Amino acid sequence: MTGKEIVNLIRELRKKGMSDTDILNLIEYVETHDPKEVSET
Repeated sequence: MTGKEIVNLIRELRKKGMSDTDILNLIEYVETHDPKEVSET
């Protein structure tokens, strides 16, 4: 994601009540995992 996309995502997720820690964890996951990987959740 570009910096602008990340900022827009953070703003939208904050509006929806997501905590900063959860947002950072989500961004880290998106940026470090191959789309082919299956989530273990």
